[in-house]
Amino acid sequence: MSPPAVKPRRLAAFALALALLHPHAARGDEGQWMPRQLSELDADALARMGLQLPVSQLHATDTEGNETGLLAAIVNLSGCSAGFVSADGLIATNHHCAYSAIQAASSVEHDYLEQGLLAATRADEIPAKGVTVQVVESVTDVTAKIREAADAQQDPAARALAVERVRKQLVAECEARPSRRCRVADFYAGAEVQLIASRELTDVRLVYAPPSSVGNFGGEVDNWMWPRHTGDFTLLRAWVGKDGEPAPHAADNVPFRPQRFLPLGAEGVGPGDFVAVLGFPGSTQRYQSAAEVARHVEQVFPARVDLFGEWIAILEAAGARDKAVAIKVAAKLKGLANRHKNALGMLDGLRRNRTIARREQEQAELDRWCSERTAAADPAASGCAETFAQLRAVSDERRAAFAVDFLVDNLDRGANALAIAIDVVRRASERRKPDLERVDDYMDRKATELWSTQSRRVRDFDAEVDRALLQSLLRRVAALPAADRFTPRTEADVAALLRTRVDDEGFVKSLWDAEWDVIARERDPMIAFARSLLPAIEALEARDRARDGIMLQVGPRYFAALDAVRTGPVYPDANGTLRLSFATVQGYSPREGLQATPQTTVTGLLEKHTGKPPFDAPQALRDAAPLAAASRFADATLHDVPVAFLGNADTTGGNSGSPVIDGQGRWVGLNFDRVWENIAGDFGYSPERSRNVMVDVRYLLWNLESVAHADALLLELGVQPAAASSPAAQPDAAAQHAASSSAAPAPAAELGVPKAPAHPRPLAPAPAGCACAIASSGRPAVPAIPWLFALLWLRRRRPRAGGPGNTGR
Repeated sequence: MSPPAVKPRRLAAFALALALLHPHAARGDEGQWMPRQLSELDADALARMGLQLPVSQLHATDTEGNETGLLAAIVNLSGCSAGFVSADGLIATNHHCAYSAIQAASSVEHDYLEQGLLAATRADEIPAKGVTVQVVESVTDVTAKIREAADAQQDPAARALAVERVRKQLVAECEARPSRRCRVADFYAGAEVQLIASRELTDVRLVYAPPSSVGNFGGEVDNWMWPRHTGDFTLLRAWVGKDGEPAPHAADNVPFRPQRFLPLGAEGVGPGDFVAVLGFPGSTQRYQSAAEVARHVEQVFPARVDLFGEWIAILEAAGARDKAVAIKVAAKLKGLANRHKNALGMLDGLRRNRTIARREQEQAELDRWCSERTAAADPAASGCAETFAQLRAVSDERRAAFAVDFLVDNLDRGANALAIAIDVVRRASERRKPDLERVDDYMDRKATELWSTQSRRVRDFDAEVDRALLQSLLRRVAALPAADRFTPRTEADVAALLRTRVDDEGFVKSLWDAEWDVIARERDPMIAFARSLLPAIEALEARDRARDGIMLQVGPRYFAALDAVRTGPVYPDANGTLRLSFATVQGYSPREGLQATPQTTVTGLLEKHTGKPPFDAPQALRDAAPLAAASRFADATLHDVPVAFLGNADTTGGNSGSPVIDGQGRWVGLNFDRVWENIAGDFGYSPERSRNVMVDVRYLLWNLESVAHADALLLELGVQPAAASSPAAQPDAAAQHAASSSAAPAPAAELGVPKAPAHPRPLAPAPAGCACAIASSGRPAVPAIPWLFALLWLRRRRPRAGGPGNTGR
């Protein structure tokens, strides 16, 4: 029997709640809204928040379902978010989103991670290896087809396989069109399913990246924290063939001409102003059961902290010994460190917010609701007791299998040699099946992407790093109960395993398209080890498939019950699809007695500078900083160039690189992080603590003008270069902007400078996560209250073009 349809989303009730808010209240809009939901929101309430555009200018479709609104400028950049910011395919995203591509282009001689890069002309733009851009073209509802396949099967595993087959067939038909990437996405726990078609651009090039001492200023110390002074921005460009169609990298390709690009809002935004975050949030858990939240707190996040913490220490020690190795492990280290700190923040936030207790209370309310209603009176109550019991059973089964599942699931996150060998073995094994029956990663449509991953792993291979990571893994397997150990290999076998040849790209290539019988006979020790792990990997996939089959029926029924008892806005969990979140620029109180202000500046950055990583601002930036207050990109209220700002937007992982727009639809920043107290926001939005961190576009513009002297890029963004933007003679900006792309690429200009000596007076670190109004800044103390009233008075008098509610300044 099909699950009951989810009732109308209560958007009308939410709109009423919006309308009742005080017109000048600074509040955020909980919800990561699908584009089609925007027209259902209350336009007057959004206007009072500061949105000056009709929502039809944000999202609209033509007769073929293609996006024609401003959202057409928003793209998925290899799992991050990004946006077109010029008519010639210039793309803005976060530095950390392009980090692996910058690493791939780097060497000891040209370390673009350390030194930064600026392509002098378009011919000098460097291929961003492994990076693709996907532009959403159409969205089609396919719920009926998925439900038909699911309802025809009684066995959970068979049900999951049947649905998987339909999904793959839908994708295959969609991708029959050239240069299309398609996916089938679930919404509302599977109650709604959409087929999303995107145009994929594969020739993506690096245009400008600041040094990591700007793009990653503060490093892991500041990650997930406030205040932030990170210039987390990078510019890339999408290229296509001369016919305007997507094409592989070639010297005679031309810049892509997007249908829409974001106009620049060089005036920026300030406290109280409206902003919206446009992007592809990855995954939230807003509708998880109490049992699953408890399992994450008790198992999942502690395991990540433990394993990734050990691997981080291994990579850091290896990088400290050898600069070349540091470059090799940089991207892996950054990814592990992000997941590690995220897990720590989740544990802290979930406990602080008492999320388990709240979900248990919600489950009690669900149980009471279920006992009081009949299916005849409320279709959402159909089989509700059985649904809740099945959810608990799935969670219990996951808990019981977790120790093994966690290690097997992370086999490819550790040693590169093992990850390569697993993919070689799995590819050959899966190729024995028809393409539509293979695991998704090993289908023909993923072959190019999968090989690119192997090339990167070979390039980044280091025997000593792999030795330590393999020893760590095998120690953990040996610590499992004897019946759960999925390999007899131990630490003593690591030296023999590393006599492998999988660090030779030619050897890997020779096995890449080999038939299974060739792989089955291969004597390479790492290939043989990967072969022995195949049963454990396939057993995990079988367990996951059975769980998925249960959730295909249970998930929509559980959501229908939640929808019946919850109050507030109802939106689907994030799932990597295009969303929009409305917000206001504002600070927050991280803890009693402290108030975090919503903006940081270049002056604050210099106060953090120590001359040692991760607080080692480059000399060129420090040389330009004394004149920042006089810059045309300085904020009139702050009397300084703003670096980052806070808002109460509803964001999560995947929103990295999301363009931020003001009320007029102008590009004013890039989302790049959340505050520590909001990491657990994946499980529930908090009006008090849900704050996202955005880099101010004015900091990018100031860096382009005063630090990098990138007149051509300023011109392309719509900013006429200043007459004296560079201390040295610069090429004519217009000529540079239109330079031919036919010449062979030359090395990009390096922006790096020698590291400065240690700060003569190191500053004591501020409390973690706080830009506190009461904290000492090293300046003479002044009474806070009179200045606060003065600023509020000036704020009220600040002129705004276009009448009340305008966010331009």
